[in-house]
Amino acid sequence: MSSLLRKLRPAVLTILGALIVIALFVQIAGKDPIAAAGVFLDHSLGRWNGLAEVVVRAVPLTLCGLGIAFAFRARMFNVGADGQLIVGAILAVWVALMLPGLPSWLLLPIFLLVGAAGGAAWGGLAGWLRARYNASEIIVTIMLNYIALQILSRMIRGPLQESMKVFPRSDAVPDGILLSSFITGTRLHSGIFLALAATLVAFLVLRYSVFGYQLLAVGSSRPAARVGGISDGRTMVLSMLAGGGFAGLAGAVEILGVHGRLQDDFAGGVGITAIAVALLARLNPLAVPFAALLFGVISVGSGGLQRDMGVPLPLIHIIEGLVIVAFLVSSHLTGQRRAAA
Repeated sequence: MSSLLRKLRPAVLTILGALIVIALFVQIAGKDPIAAAGVFLDHSLGRWNGLAEVVVRAVPLTLCGLGIAFAFRARMFNVGADGQLIVGAILAVWVALMLPGLPSWLLLPIFLLVGAAGGAAWGGLAGWLRARYNASEIIVTIMLNYIALQILSRMIRGPLQESMKVFPRSDAVPDGILLSSFITGTRLHSGIFLALAATLVAFLVLRYSVFGYQLLAVGSSRPAARVGGISDGRTMVLSMLAGGGFAGLAGAVEILGVHGRLQDDFAGGVGITAIAVALLARLNPLAVPFAALLFGVISVGSGGLQRDMGVPLPLIHIIEGLVIVAFLVSSHLTGQRRAAA
């Protein structure tokens, strides 16, 4: 129990710090923090629609957070989940529109697999450049994010634009493969079960598989991993393939569960927020869904603050930055304590 509490302490302190920052910025904005807290909780946790929206926003955050956890385990700093999500969604929608005659029971798994494969290829490219040419995966994945955004813009204004050629979006994917809402009047869809299944798979792979051990070994010490017969270059590429696969799956799920078609800004910066999710979860797959729910609460609650009290929505980005800084500080202090020991 004491070991568990020690592991949870940084996350709890980070959450408390984020709440204090919210209160301070609300006060600076000239609003009553107590009233703001009531609005925040009412919009995010006090209504069925709010609760459902929190879960809807947590689904892609969970999937992308799992992918980032895979990459970070091997010390591959994947900040390209947004691009991987977008590419996965583009390929999945393209295949669905090219194969309209397939039965839904066959088209649905193809859609999800193609989405995951597209994201994996986009992430694997960054991993290969890192392993082959020692290119910084941070810079490469950021650049690939912008390329993916431009590809999306071109596709929904060109080859995949809707038949009427009026709006910059694709035609709707077949209704039979949409992830149905199971609570009337909400957007809560069955993609939540895919996210939970992916969490279990990620946990089993990272905890009990040879691949999970190789990720940990390469992340701990690449020279030592090479001495032990582990190819650090291959492991880095595979970590980015896995990370991109989860992000691409998130893109496919987001299309089927929420939007039903490709359109501008359908991703909404999920990949960047997912970095904070993975770090807050301490790269533990079982903790990722809970961290994603927390950021879902912050996102929905912050939206309510903006609408009802005029508090600026960029507050959530401040919180994300604080989570990342807190994680880095905590990791640095932990490393110092281990070195001293």
